Amino acid sequence: MARTIAEIQQEILDQKAKEGQFDALQILTPNEKQTLESELTSTSKTSIWRLWVYIVATAIWMHEKIVERNALLSRPHTLAWYREQALNYIAGADLIWKDGYFQFDTTGIPSIEEAKIINHCAISERLFSDVFPNDGQQNETNNNPTQDTESLIREYYYNQVGIVTMKVAKRINGLPKALTTQERTIFQAYMNQIKDAGTQIRVVSTTGDKIRIRLEVYVDPLIMYTDGDNEGRLVKDLSRKPVEETIKNYIETLEFNGAFVPTFLIDQIQKQEGVRLPVLRTIKIAPYNRDLDTSGVDVYNDTDGVKETAFFVPTSGYFNTDFEADDNKGGIIVTYFPYNLQTDPSFNL
Repeated sequence: MARTIAEIQQEILDQKAKEGQFDALQILTPNEKQTLESELTSTSKTSIWRLWVYIVATAIWMHEKIVERNALLSRPHTLAWYREQALNYIAGADLIWKDGYFQFDTTGIPSIEEAKIINHCAISERLFSDVFPNDGQQNETNNNPTQDTESLIREYYYNQVGIVTMKVAKRINGLPKALTTQERTIFQAYMNQIKDAGTQIRVVSTTGDKIRIRLEVYVDPLIMYTDGDNEGRLVKDLSRKPVEETIKNYIETLEFNGAFVPTFLIDQIQKQEGVRLPVLRTIKIAPYNRDLDTSGVDVYNDTDGVKETAFFVPTSGYFNTDFEADDNKGGIIVTYFPYNLQTDPSFNL
């Protein structure tokens, strides 16, 4: 973004203030030198040198505006460009064509930043080479393996090749939330208007995925309660449940559309006061519109010794941690045990 005239002018003044003395040309007489130095050190806003500072600052500003506009018009529309346009979307502002590109008319909008409702955006695109990795290659049975036109087109659209998928969410009380139906409809219309010709935009904005985590945690019984009403709470501070707090914080602070890594979660739990040995048992996830019990996917299941996914990404871009909601059924289920390595025979099987 081009600097304002005032910003450029202030930078010139700041640089001038750093100069201790102006060395006039040697051909000037002592009186001329004194007069010149007096004029260049005057603090009057009407002095000649201040006028020239303003003139130079204005010239630099005009140049930067021209360069900025040329860069904007010539910038290729990559996936990063689409994400930037989504984050700069201003709800309620009219979109106008001016100076060769679309701009928002923010007249009557008191706070532009508050009107930018898209706080999270992740962009993806299905490539032709991902769906047809061997297309165009010769083999022993068929020298021209390219499919017939009808089949190719059918597979092309079935696999959503060439479609730009945008996962978006707003932020309420510090957590990502889905756009309302009206907000999504208007945002889709905005993207359809500014997109490149021929590009198909798919906007996804749904409630966060459901997640249920079960684990066993062996703790120091002198520091953390392992049963009763205070199970999982610190002995010295009953308001704290470090394990549950850490798990929920890990879920809520994940990068939007980022990977949930079970190993990273265990590492964070291990660092909590009183925790000696955390053992992750199961993680089950499901999209917002699927039942977690009947349609959930076990992405991590230590009980069968097989399913241990290294990482997974939520379909919506984030997980729903409102475990009290009736339609969620997710949650954090922790069973606590005292850490008695020397006396508990189960540790020495």
